[in-house]
Amino acid sequence: MQTAPSSTSVTRRQLLQQILAVALVYAVLGRLSLLLAIPPGYSIAIYPPAGIALGVVLTGGYRLLPGVAAGALFANLLINFEISGGLLDTSAWIASSAVAIGAMLQAAAGCRMVRHFLQDDLSLGTDKRIFQFFFYGALVACLINASIGVLTLATLNIVPWPEFTNNWIAWWTGDTFGVLTITPIVMVIFGKPRAIWHARRWSVMLPLFVCLLLVVTAFTFTRYREEQKQQLEFRLKAERVGQSLQNRLDSHSDIMRNVERLYASSNQVERSEFATFVSHTIANQKAISFLAWVPKVMQSQRESFEVSVLREGFANFQILEMNERQSLDEARIRDEYYPVKYIEPFISNHQFFGYDMGSSVLRRNAIEDARDSGHLTVTDPLTSLEASDLQLHVLLFAPVYEHGKPLENIEQRRTAFSGTAVSMLRMGALVKDNLASEDLKNLSVKFYDLSYPGKKGVFLDDIAEIDNRYLFQSTINFGGRQYAFLAQPSSEYWKSHVAWITWITMIGGLLFTGLLGAYLLVATAHTYGIENLVAQRTTQLHDSEERLRTILDNAAEGILTTDEYGVIESANQSAEILLKYTHDSLLGLNMLNLFPDPDSRMLLVRHLTSSSLGMSFEETGKSDREEVMAIKKDGHEVPVELAITRVKLGQKILLVIIMHDLSEKKRVEKLKTEFVSAVSHELRTPLTSIRGVLGLLVGGVAGEIPGKAHTMLVMANDNATRLTTLINDLLDFEKLEYGSMQFHLETQQLDELVQNTIQSNLGYAQNFGVDIRYKLLAERALPVRVDSQRFTQVLSNLLSNAVKFSRENGRVDVTISANINYARIEVQDYGIGISEAFKSSIFQKFTQEDAKAARKYAGTGLGLSLSKTMIEKMGGEIGFHSEEGQGSVFFIILPLESSAASTPSLTEL
Repeated sequence: MQTAPSSTSVTRRQLLQQILAVALVYAVLGRLSLLLAIPPGYSIAIYPPAGIALGVVLTGGYRLLPGVAAGALFANLLINFEISGGLLDTSAWIASSAVAIGAMLQAAAGCRMVRHFLQDDLSLGTDKRIFQFFFYGALVACLINASIGVLTLATLNIVPWPEFTNNWIAWWTGDTFGVLTITPIVMVIFGKPRAIWHARRWSVMLPLFVCLLLVVTAFTFTRYREEQKQQLEFRLKAERVGQSLQNRLDSHSDIMRNVERLYASSNQVERSEFATFVSHTIANQKAISFLAWVPKVMQSQRESFEVSVLREGFANFQILEMNERQSLDEARIRDEYYPVKYIEPFISNHQFFGYDMGSSVLRRNAIEDARDSGHLTVTDPLTSLEASDLQLHVLLFAPVYEHGKPLENIEQRRTAFSGTAVSMLRMGALVKDNLASEDLKNLSVKFYDLSYPGKKGVFLDDIAEIDNRYLFQSTINFGGRQYAFLAQPSSEYWKSHVAWITWITMIGGLLFTGLLGAYLLVATAHTYGIENLVAQRTTQLHDSEERLRTILDNAAEGILTTDEYGVIESANQSAEILLKYTHDSLLGLNMLNLFPDPDSRMLLVRHLTSSSLGMSFEETGKSDREEVMAIKKDGHEVPVELAITRVKLGQKILLVIIMHDLSEKKRVEKLKTEFVSAVSHELRTPLTSIRGVLGLLVGGVAGEIPGKAHTMLVMANDNATRLTTLINDLLDFEKLEYGSMQFHLETQQLDELVQNTIQSNLGYAQNFGVDIRYKLLAERALPVRVDSQRFTQVLSNLLSNAVKFSRENGRVDVTISANINYARIEVQDYGIGISEAFKSSIFQKFTQEDAKAARKYAGTGLGLSLSKTMIEKMGGEIGFHSEEGQGSVFFIILPLESSAASTPSLTEL
């Protein structure tokens, strides 16, 4: 048998459950609070968990603080997990732990200050206490976590120090509004004294909840509209910048085409002519590192080409290429070369002079693509030949063909190809040059080659973290390649584009909600005070009347008051009961109607006549007590003794009539009924109270009891239980014996009766460690015609016997079977069984197998006798089978309703 858990373990389990519940609620509300964040960051105008934390600590005590800390830790870890994309570094753990400690300290300090200044009076019954509650619990206490949290975030460089003040104000505001709006709701649900806070559930909690819901709804709608507006505004700006970038690149393509046309329209372009032609373009296009002319030189032409450049005054000129040491060296022999002949500006790019563009695979492929397609071609992202310049750039090649030659196919273009115009573009610088000063502050951009999504193809990247809500993306086409342009608002943009209407909506709504809560608390406090005062005054005003009314209502004698004409003005409860009238139904009747016999009327008329003649009290005085016959409302007469007194209240004369019931003959005529009533009321009721008190003492309600005293109390309780059972059995037996027990026979479903009876006896069986098992063998309904109360009494008696006589941790089987005409209920135990010598007398009155058994199993010897009589009165049979040491089977056989004889619904036995 399992032992019941101690009160200490139960308390610890409940405390753990409460702590876990607080942690769960805090964490869930903390995560849901992000739904109220105002873009672009996670600024929250209201943080409900702060109100939850203070409320639960105020109502549940400091023992719930671990739940606050755990909930805050989990909520902040979850937020960091989402922000970081699934990674929690050391900074996230440190920050979350610090915020959790701050939340716990804030709740503890708020509770301490509120209880100190309110002197532990949490009823908030005055304006001053309500003000102190919100001042210390919200405005002051919320300084703690705002300071700890923001200071920690700034120390860990999660929040920039210049943003410290703004973040601190936002944090403090969110916690403060959380306390102002949520803590009163928590107090209504859990606060004490319950009488006051429970009364505020409709007047405070419901309006606060509805108002808060409306504020959140308005905020959500306003935020959505503002987000749509901001997204549209930013998209238009980003589209403008993207289109401007496309136009800038297109203009550079036009520049290269102009250079190409210069060569296509002239047989010979001198170096000075080339410099003059491109100088203006280079001066106005800062992103262009150089513009160059790169002719095609065959191996057979190499020597003459080098000589022609040397004649221009460039000593030591030769065609160069990059060697393994990443320095320029004489180009190796190959079929064709693409050396840089003209380059501007020359001074800053002289190192490229003579460099064979065809010596690099990437550059040669781009040149050949331009040659074969006849279009401008851009290389893959490249690094500069200068080791100090790490910025990525591209080379743009514009093919130049000999004038007059056909260019209809690749072979013709290859034959006519004479060289290419080349420009080097620093793409990152080009993008930044395209941005106005305002765009540089407001936009974070990323520009990269779509063929190289990694870092190798990124020309510019100012975006620290992608925000898909405000990310703009477009594709830029340039030189036969595609580039991605991404833009999103920068921190400077949000500083100049604050959604003030969203903040105003939220702050204004929350401020109104907080003030509404304070007002409702003040109003309910005043109402409660006025109600108490009115109740006190009403009690004082009606105290004397209530005392008099109480005396009259609780008087054993019937008391009537009438006016001088005999009209009844008041009647106490005893008079109404005596005359069988309902409450206040005697009022307005003439008292002569209550006394129909002539003698009674003569007596009453004499008193009424004295009142109508205005005789003084000395002349009339008080009447002697006289016996008269009164008539009840049901027409039956009752002998009473009257005492009539005439009193004067001011100018009004009243008759006070006291009636004493003289119906002693009912007690004489029904002496046996009086005996049963006396036993029932004078013995059973006090004995039940005694047994209840003894049971409570044995159960430990009065604390620990010494061992010997406890043993004596257990003995007294057992004997009181036996005596109660004996009295009940005696009463039932007397009723059966003298025919006063009534059986109300009704059609019942047998299986339902049996199951209900088993259910009501499970507790008794558990006390003995016995398991009751039920089995229904019939597959159809089993209607029987029985008195459900008496049948339950019989089956309960059989079950209790089976449980008592079972072995410890045993079981009792209850089985229902049926044939066409009868149903059979069996109660089988596996206990001590019945000896052969006792089987013949088991259904006799006051019989048990031996005295020791009576003491051990606390029986009266009447239960089975009563059960047999009751079952037989209901048309059934009862019997048993038993084997000593193996257990017993008691069975009840009842006729099914379809086969039962017709029986009156109410039978008096």
